[in-house]
Amino acid sequence: RFRKPREVERILMFIDLKSSTSIAEELGHLKYSRFIQDCFYYLNRIVNKYNAEIYQYVGDEAVLTWTMKKGTKHLNCLNLFFEYDAKIRKHSKYYMKRYGVVPEFKAGLHSGKIIIAEVGTIKKELAYHGDVINTTSRIQEQCNEYEESFLTSEEMLSHLKLSSKYKAIPLGNELLEGKSEELKLYAIQKVKK
Repeated sequence: RFRKPREVERILMFIDLKSSTSIAEELGHLKYSRFIQDCFYYLNRIVNKYNAEIYQYVGDEAVLTWTMKKGTKHLNCLNLFFEYDAKIRKHSKYYMKRYGVVPEFKAGLHSGKIIIAEVGTIKKELAYHGDVINTTSRIQEQCNEYEESFLTSEEMLSHLKLSSKYKAIPLGNELLEGKSEELKLYAIQKVKK
């Protein structure tokens, strides 16, 4: 199906562990690997519920994707992250007891056209190419800058009809690394009841 590269419109989310370097140094390689496995266990439990696909894991980061229809339906692309965050916090005693640290994650969300192509012959896999991937990664990196857990582009936000349980906070325009044009970013927060 993807032997010939195809252009598709997708939603991408990069989910990354906050303070990963210091946690890795504290836990050591083996324990840190178990810690990451334990973190992504809860992500895997909810991926299907929100019609997401896990494109890949890169160390302590997971890259998720949706078609536009599946990701925007019932706000799947937002609900997944906030349920994941809630699950991690719900199991905070377990993480503290086993690792001495409760993981926190940050996410960047963006959408646009990407190229999907099958690569490799001995080990085949689907590879995603395009500016949207780099931009999503850069958006996620801005979470530290703004001290927010979830950032999205204005482009992506325009496809979402936010329910009363979320609010979008404009952060202004940002010239992301490697980009020639500024991108308007928003922090998405869950409204406290």
